[in-house]
Amino acid sequence: MKNYYKISVGQFGYPQPEDKYGKITYSLDNGCPTCWVGHEQKNAFRFGKSLKRLKKQITGLHWVFDQVFVREIVKTTFEKENLTGINYSVPVYNKTGEPIPEFYQLRVDTILSAALLNDDLNTEICEYPKNEKTIKFLKAIESKLIEGPFCGQKKYNFPQGQILKFSKEAFIGQPDFVRTYEWFGSGGSANRPILVSERVKEIIEHNMFKGASFNKVALV
Repeated sequence: MKNYYKISVGQFGYPQPEDKYGKITYSLDNGCPTCWVGHEQKNAFRFGKSLKRLKKQITGLHWVFDQVFVREIVKTTFEKENLTGINYSVPVYNKTGEPIPEFYQLRVDTILSAALLNDDLNTEICEYPKNEKTIKFLKAIESKLIEGPFCGQKKYNFPQGQILKFSKEAFIGQPDFVRTYEWFGSGGSANRPILVSERVKEIIEHNMFKGASFNKVALV
């Protein structure tokens, strides 16, 4: 059985255009517009800054916690090492729509079966708030979280300093890159974290690619 790790990356800039990147980048045909569970990417991510100042080979975007972007050298290395579970797409510059040279998004489409075993994580249900103070606050800031619609689905808050535990059976025969079945996030943000095999971690560290960190998950 392979060891798996939750991969985290730093952020470089914000998805563009900042005021409506969600509607441009994602489809909510099968998702909730309130909690964002079920959204699917439909268009390339748009960057607003030149990436020439980016010194790291691996990066992410602010507000987007489940996507990884890599330089050409990382893509070439991953392909040479025959890592599985990934495809690649090309982000674009926001102003021109032109592809960003030698820069790629990792597309991870393998979704695990339901496997999370942590029963003590904080959760959120997409529903009309029950706490009067929360309702008053959300109304005061004109938050969309008070408007609905509400899908009733659950997502987990990211744990702090706690190891995620999964059923090991869900990982049997899985590729090097997978996504959790469960959704994580808070408020109007939801994502499915990427988990990578120990081999991915070793390749990144051996080649001294900068920008990624790893937290081991427990398979039990």
